[in-house]
Amino acid sequence: MRTFSIQTLGCKVNQYESEQIASLLRSRGLVEVASPGGDVRVVNTCSVTVQAASKSRQTIRRTAGRTVSLPMLRGASPSDTSPKSRSRTIATGCWATSDRSQAAALVGVDAVITHHDDVAAELDRLLTIWENRPTAHSSSNTFANANTTPQKAASDVVPGCGAESDGPRSGADEGWMKKAGTLAADLVATNKPRDGGVVNGKVAGPSVILSEAKDLGLANSVRVPEILRFAQDDKRRKGTTSLPLLGERQTGHQRAFLKVQDGCDAHCTYCIIPKLRPRVWSKTVDDAVGEATRLVASGHVELVLTGIFLGAYGQPTALRRRQDQARRAPIAALIDGLCTRVPGLRRLRLSSLEPGDLTPDLIAVLKSHAQVVPHFHLPLQSGSDFILRRMNRQYTRDDFLRMVEQVYAAFDRPALTTDVIAGFPGETDAEFERTIEVVDAARFIHVHAFSFSPRPGTAAARWSSDFVRGPVVNDRIDALRARAELHSFEFRKAFVGEEVELLVERASDEDEVSGRVRHGRCERYFSVFFESDRVIRDGETVRVRVDRVTLHRTMGVVVGD
Repeated sequence: MRTFSIQTLGCKVNQYESEQIASLLRSRGLVEVASPGGDVRVVNTCSVTVQAASKSRQTIRRTAGRTVSLPMLRGASPSDTSPKSRSRTIATGCWATSDRSQAAALVGVDAVITHHDDVAAELDRLLTIWENRPTAHSSSNTFANANTTPQKAASDVVPGCGAESDGPRSGADEGWMKKAGTLAADLVATNKPRDGGVVNGKVAGPSVILSEAKDLGLANSVRVPEILRFAQDDKRRKGTTSLPLLGERQTGHQRAFLKVQDGCDAHCTYCIIPKLRPRVWSKTVDDAVGEATRLVASGHVELVLTGIFLGAYGQPTALRRRQDQARRAPIAALIDGLCTRVPGLRRLRLSSLEPGDLTPDLIAVLKSHAQVVPHFHLPLQSGSDFILRRMNRQYTRDDFLRMVEQVYAAFDRPALTTDVIAGFPGETDAEFERTIEVVDAARFIHVHAFSFSPRPGTAAARWSSDFVRGPVVNDRIDALRARAELHSFEFRKAFVGEEVELLVERASDEDEVSGRVRHGRCERYFSVFFESDRVIRDGETVRVRVDRVTLHRTMGVVVGD
């Protein structure tokens, strides 16, 4: 095994975890090449919608279908198609976890690694097997639960080890972060980032867990024996937490993603993720600071904090009614540590916040650090209380509007973005109008509007009698996007004549590649296009004066160029 490639579908968490997989493979001496090439080909899948699952299957098929013999590997002849000389395809991520048997059955797939496995250990063991060209007997001895398909020869059996966009680790729109969750029975009281528990795959002992259960008032709970048993099941707790912390520049991104949390037990009725990431987990402040320091030193001046449910950072659960509300918000301590202890950090952006997250304590910390940008992603999903209850969201329409008021009161002209599901079962025209009202009240400059996806295995998928027709959903998505365009236009007009700082991004179209036009994203998230007589590198920061705004584009002039 000499080379590898990774293709990533889905959210920021998936993109971060692909970077971790790449870091592990590099540590084994493999060199990254353009996808879908290389001796080892990893597809990190997404399962959040039916469409994402379908695209995951298609990507795996294309990748596995292109595996060819590698005649130059270890001196093989051009006709050598032995297991040792051909490429290997690994399916991992959320769809591989939700539909493991389907993934394993796809022609050309050599291994499936799920979120229920120790991902790092399985990758390492697979590399060892492939590099040593094991026999079928030795493979089955190494893995007790090997899976095989009719397409694989006996000498080529590699086990599957566990119960959106192409290109090397390319992902979905950066505005999108899907929240979903964990089985409630799998919750533990040990995920405080400062006090042991589950952090980067290290599991605290029963005495530590029992102590922390007492701290949270759970000592007499009937769940304590279950908590202790769960804590001792090391393999079940590893998942992606055993992957290495990052220290290299992230491929294809000017801003670096920093995952600090995983898992959720909020159980939104439309979401499959509770079955795929079955634990609530947080990274320690010290580990996050160390990782952030290395990422900034590698050239990233902006970090995006991300997680499956970021607001549950440092808490034993994402359920508000069960969280420890008496102590200082753990995420506030994390942000304070990053802003005071990471040299060279210019910007810190949070992937998402909900009404229960935005406490006075957190607002005070966010306001106190200049690195925290005035851009907040506040997932709405619906502005109707009826629909929010059906979704099992943990807030009401009024809760959300109060959060928006708090943000506007605390920050200078903050940029707000959101997610909205159009056509959720039972959403009438009147319910949808309630969502439009909230969008207008919040003045979102971007709405990631997407249609309801009846994902098998979720509660909402069973409500077929209440499904909304496709044309109606498309019209609602168009209406949401048109509203956001107008709010964005009005918002950006307010900055004409003012200077903003841009983080320059890679050229995105032919004009940028061939000419002097470049673009970058400012603190308030919107992009500004500009011309410059000098060469400006990707990832460089420049000051630009905004001089013209259209409905879809903002233009500026470099100051002092």
